[in-house]
Amino acid sequence: MELSKVVKSILKDREFNPEGKTISHIKRKGKLLNMHVDDNLHILSHLGMSGSWRISKTKVTEKHTHVQFCGTDKNRNPLFLAYVDPRRFGYMYFLKEATAQVHLDKLGVDIASDEFTADYVYEILRRYPSRHLKVHLLDQSFFAGCGNYIASEICARAGIRPTRRSGKVTRKECDAIVRATGEVLNPIMESNGLTFSGGYSDTNGEIGDGVKHLVVFWQKECQMCGGVVKKIVLGQRGTFYCPSCQK
Repeated sequence: MELSKVVKSILKDREFNPEGKTISHIKRKGKLLNMHVDDNLHILSHLGMSGSWRISKTKVTEKHTHVQFCGTDKNRNPLFLAYVDPRRFGYMYFLKEATAQVHLDKLGVDIASDEFTADYVYEILRRYPSRHLKVHLLDQSFFAGCGNYIASEICARAGIRPTRRSGKVTRKECDAIVRATGEVLNPIMESNGLTFSGGYSDTNGEIGDGVKHLVVFWQKECQMCGGVVKKIVLGQRGTFYCPSCQK
């Protein structure tokens, strides 16, 4: 394993030394990658705004490579797994089982999972009825994986203004929110993710093409009706919506 000089700002907690260990599989909950290591150990990684992992048969020499695991694949061929993060907003932990579970339990239902149902959304929205819907969707303790552009796009495709108070969202509209979430996530994942300037890239360093599926976020015209998109600030985050499509 190799660590850069600035890795202290990224590696927040280290309960074990990963040298000599094996990563068996990788899962995800919300925005947190969970690399399962033998002996019930975990490497948890949050990519922040510009972080990404590279998988390579040769050593990764890309600028802003802060962590690099050097090992072999199942066929004993050389394999390198490197964390690249130009802005260093990402963070990771090397944790034992119990501590890793504490971090994972802080996250709510993953919005891409089968647990993300209309009944769940309705229940959670009723807990904080005065919150703006879009601000509530960004709360990772309830809606894990919902980022800023995703929340704007969900509201748009569900036909609900982001400023609507959560307590005013009907049960039927919660069905629309779940449907809209799939309409937002599925095309973007099929397009290799979504990349803004200096943002996400995949394990080969390729950028995603999901931006073509956006209907309101960073759009001047609504891609559903052609109307003018408005931008406001909610919870200190830029928020886009269509006054014609969203009520």
